[in-house]
Amino acid sequence: MIENEEQLQQTRLAIINLESALASLNREVLPINPQRFILMAEPVIDQIRELRQQVEEYIGLTSAISQEADLWMRLQGPEIELGDAPTSIITAMLDILRVGVQAVAEFLQRGVIGSRPTAELKDACDLRILGWRPGSVQVGLKLPASPLGLFENDSVEAQVREALDLYLHAADWVGSDRDTSALEVELQDDEQRRLLLNQVARLVPRPRGGVELVELSGKSVRTGSIQLSREARARIRNAISHTLQEDLVLVEGVLREIDLDQRTFIIRDLAHGTENRCSIPPEYDDLLDIARDGLDHRVAVLGMRVRDTSRHRAYPLQVKEIEILGDESDESSVSQ
Repeated sequence: MIENEEQLQQTRLAIINLESALASLNREVLPINPQRFILMAEPVIDQIRELRQQVEEYIGLTSAISQEADLWMRLQGPEIELGDAPTSIITAMLDILRVGVQAVAEFLQRGVIGSRPTAELKDACDLRILGWRPGSVQVGLKLPASPLGLFENDSVEAQVREALDLYLHAADWVGSDRDTSALEVELQDDEQRRLLLNQVARLVPRPRGGVELVELSGKSVRTGSIQLSREARARIRNAISHTLQEDLVLVEGVLREIDLDQRTFIIRDLAHGTENRCSIPPEYDDLLDIARDGLDHRVAVLGMRVRDTSRHRAYPLQVKEIEILGDESDESSVSQ
């Protein structure tokens, strides 16, 4: 850690020496033995990166970028680190965050979810990447600005900022130990609260996924830092059940035969040889995207069972929440 100007100059000199050593390896080793070059260069590169980070922190570059970003998202997992992270995981988590904020903004704009969002709303929710930090993967994000009148209606930008604030507010509760009654006081609209919980649930690490922890921090986070672990899933499910105040049932299995027009799908549980037909109510259009993402994946579905006892007929499960648990391969492992 650099603490004064003298240490800064020493660190810069050390970087120059390491860069010279790397250049020498590039000239003398790489043309003869590329594999040996990689082995010899790797520790030098790591040290250069570490020293550059110390310089950036001391001169204020890191602080400047941190202040410019609305939000930092850090992903932690056994195979996630800057310079060696699966693009599928990084892009999926960034898209989950973007779509979640967009769904909340659409609700604020129209009071419902379901109609196709406008291009203007999509653009306003398209978070920009400002920078990256080492240590797992940390990405700095910022909502797009419109200094030249990018958005025809200034209220769109304000609604998106409010949507991000609400999303992070719900995420902060999920990552805390506050009880459900506190959430109901903070977010009093039942439908808005259900929507927020379902969207934040998508960001919570899956039981068998490559992400073990999601951390949100930055100037838009009121408490400074939010940590979402796998244990938060049960907390969200309980909060949604309490919000709906209905007798709900939980089914698990692989999501199959989705029909987006009819708003139906089937949950097959190979371990128990059962099959549950499910239907998404019109007022829960935000669940359609989650169902589509969950196709051929093992999921948990929370819903209300309606039966006609006079005709001994069971109607489709009325879905209130969909939680994606893992890939279809997880189903076969459960059944063995």
